[in-house]
Amino acid sequence: MDVRHLTPVEIADLLDAAYRADQGEDVDGPDPLTRESLAAYLSGDEEMHQDAWLAWRYELIAQERRVDEAADWLDVMLPCADD
Repeated sequence: MDVRHLTPVEIADLLDAAYRADQGEDVDGPDPLTRESLAAYLSGDEEMHQDAWLAWRYELIAQERRVDEAADWLDVMLPCADD
């Protein structure tokens, strides 16, 4: 999937699905290639990273979910673009 053409909200949805899958929830997270593409894109585009994080953070708060845990996960997820 070419994530460069997605909106911040669409990227936030992908991040949420990946996060929930990693937390063991019964959701279909993005495939490994999409995760790699997403990590590379967000690692290289600080503005999109911030916009997507703000969109996702808003959803996390609205759903009364742990923002700090999601932020920690995102910090670990992004460096995988360099692997």
